[in-house]
Amino acid sequence: MPIPRRMFIIFFLIVFLLTGCWNRRDPELLGFVIATGFDYDPKTGLYQIVIQVANPLGSTSQEQGGGSVDKKPFWIVEALGHTPYEARENLALKSSVEFFWAHNSILAIGENLARRGILPILDLFERERQLRIITRPMVVEGDLRTLLEAEFPLEESSSRGLWRQATTMMFERTRYPSTVLRETIINLARPGVDIMIGRVGNIAPKTDDSTSTGTTPPAELAGAAVFRKDHMIGWIGEREVAGWHWVQGRAHRATLIVMSPLDRSPLSVEVHRSHAKIVPRVQGDEVTITVKIHARGRMQEQITPGDLVDIKERHASLERRTAAVIENDVEMALKRAQELNSDYLGLGNLIYRKLPREWELLEPKWEEVFPTLALDIQAQVDIVRAGLVTSAPTIK
Repeated sequence: MPIPRRMFIIFFLIVFLLTGCWNRRDPELLGFVIATGFDYDPKTGLYQIVIQVANPLGSTSQEQGGGSVDKKPFWIVEALGHTPYEARENLALKSSVEFFWAHNSILAIGENLARRGILPILDLFERERQLRIITRPMVVEGDLRTLLEAEFPLEESSSRGLWRQATTMMFERTRYPSTVLRETIINLARPGVDIMIGRVGNIAPKTDDSTSTGTTPPAELAGAAVFRKDHMIGWIGEREVAGWHWVQGRAHRATLIVMSPLDRSPLSVEVHRSHAKIVPRVQGDEVTITVKIHARGRMQEQITPGDLVDIKERHASLERRTAAVIENDVEMALKRAQELNSDYLGLGNLIYRKLPREWELLEPKWEEVFPTLALDIQAQVDIVRAGLVTSAPTIK
């Protein structure tokens, strides 16, 4: 075959293969899922899926009945199934487009499903190619549809509002564990650690009252659900979650309320850096774990006039009081973990990594040993960067 003819055939094949969309995945034929919720109905024995789909017509207005009607920027659709995968596939019966899942950013898990076991959901997300494991999981104390229909101020959809609020809290506060699904799957496979997922509660139903000022938050991200294996066994509060942050060394920034050494009035100390060093000691069935936390921060406000920075004794007292707040958070976290017998602090995994021989003997009876575990908490706080303001404003 002559070379020019051969080159023509190759060029024709390349052009033919590069044209068109061979599997009909044109953007206009797809519905982009931005939030997914799963729950379990004990009455019917079926899994429920609720999704939020981005609506490209949401920014337009349409004439209806002689007036202009604004379309929402999202659409809520739900379905049922005997398995999570079947429920997901049953969504196709209610839509004119094919759903595309790679943009999903939120996995909302109903409390019924969380207490029954989330392993089927984790399997689905790990197995299905479009579902990404960098999705943020949340356990919902309330109705999934009400949450996804909620209108967040400054956001076009509840999925964007939940994602941004969780991300903001990760860097600004220590009251909510902002994790991704990948961490949940990894921790479930690790020995000596139980999983913890952030809580969404106080869900406010959507109101059609045009006079509403929107002062009530549509949902509250605070606290967490703790698990034993893949089953939720209870809730923990904000202070316990803060203790988890200190032990894990994940406190990016924290605002602590400390009683002033001058007159015990409250003042704010912002911790902007922290580090934890954990050392386990095992003697038979007696386990003691020393947690040394070193934090740095600055005083952000002071009500009572008086120098708390330049006077050495007052400065040292303020640092000790701040350290005591951190120690109390960790103590509360351990106490709640032992009450629920859920090692969400990962202390067993610490022994597994640092003392593997001792862990081989402890692992079969860890559920009996963990409630008796002793924690030695040693917190040290350095309050620095006082700047030029060393006292509260003086009133003549």
